[in-house]
Amino acid sequence: MAQDSGSQTSSRDRVRSRWAALRPTARFRRQLVQASVFALILVAVIGGLSFVFGIIVLQYAMGGLVVSSIVIVAAIGLTVLYGIRGFANFAYGDLMTFGAYLALLLSLNGPSLSFLSDPRVDGLFILVGAVALVLDVFRRTLLLTIVAIAMFALGLLGALIGALFGGAPLIWGAIVSFLILALVGVLLEVVIFSRLEGRGPVPPIVASVGVGLIIQNGIRSVAGTAEWLYPVPATQDIVIVPGLGIHPVRGILTLVVGVAFVLSAHILLKYTNLGKAMRATADNLELAKATGIDTKRVTYAAWVVSCSFASTAGVLLGLGTAIKPTMGFDVILLIFAAVIVGGVGSPYGAMLGGLLVGLSQEMSVPFLVWLERPDVIGLQFGSAYKVAIPFIILIIVLIFRPWGIAGRRPAFARRSYFIERITRALGGERGAVEASVGEANGGR
Repeated sequence: MAQDSGSQTSSRDRVRSRWAALRPTARFRRQLVQASVFALILVAVIGGLSFVFGIIVLQYAMGGLVVSSIVIVAAIGLTVLYGIRGFANFAYGDLMTFGAYLALLLSLNGPSLSFLSDPRVDGLFILVGAVALVLDVFRRTLLLTIVAIAMFALGLLGALIGALFGGAPLIWGAIVSFLILALVGVLLEVVIFSRLEGRGPVPPIVASVGVGLIIQNGIRSVAGTAEWLYPVPATQDIVIVPGLGIHPVRGILTLVVGVAFVLSAHILLKYTNLGKAMRATADNLELAKATGIDTKRVTYAAWVVSCSFASTAGVLLGLGTAIKPTMGFDVILLIFAAVIVGGVGSPYGAMLGGLLVGLSQEMSVPFLVWLERPDVIGLQFGSAYKVAIPFIILIIVLIFRPWGIAGRRPAFARRSYFIERITRALGGERGAVEASVGEANGGR
């Protein structure tokens, strides 16, 4: 009896400890408060602009959220790879293009997965995902986490696609492109970048530029330079209120997929052993090796995450624009801006930076159109300057917080160089004034 009671007590303590692991830590609560403050400021800014420029600002804000969803997915993949491998992958935009073209090819010639829009199939996926999630709370294994995420994603996406336009073969192309780009990432590491390890950051950067040029010109030689569109049914915007609407594919679907990938990245990095190993490797590679972490496996996982996210970002980008060989290369600087603004090497910073970059670019259009008026400054083609707004924000962040909004401050940097110079200048002027006052008093 004593043994039975002891075993029951120990099992109860284990269950309680596992549930306690899901409780938010003090750091997470602090980050949640910061995110809430940021959201309140954002809502206040949107409300103020809507009061000045009208409801059109809300339409541009919704467009900014759609752009942010694409940028965030791409920025997460880019910053995860940077954190593990320590170099900026300039082929990332062309990998996005490659994923978009693969999805296009498979959606035009591959089988249809219209059964995914069946409510019974979607309900089965969600049920299996819920069971896997419950088991994962007690087991905490990577396989159960992947199964839960995949089942929930398939069920929700299938239900959304069935509700919006009755199923489409594009989901088949997107899923297969996701898997193929994951394998391409591992292949790139094995064939090219593993051979450049230990040679500094410059050789991998140059190699990534070469890989990007090979992918871009390979697509151009095979698919041509003509622009393509995904075979999705033509649908009208869903009107929320007069003057405010959202497209079911380019808007709702993009937002849902973006949120799903953000949650997936959070679960992977926060609650799985692989995610913890990735964060440890990004913090200190040598210490991770000393503690027994298989850093080679972590590197392969980083490539898989990075390239599969690039594929999804490319498909989402292709839903809103024409598919062409340079579509990824045209947005790579915007993605880098999001990564730097949020904090290089910080996935959560990439999320914040992507949101700020996307919203600032789209919500600046009403102000730029206002500047086109002859009674203001008569700016020519004002809306074309919206691409410069994220980089203005980038410059401001680099001046006042060089390590990014959510990046980790270096131990040697108490404050930014610009603020340090201002402080020294003010301190010097204050010292000179005090010295002159002291001389005057002494003279008396």
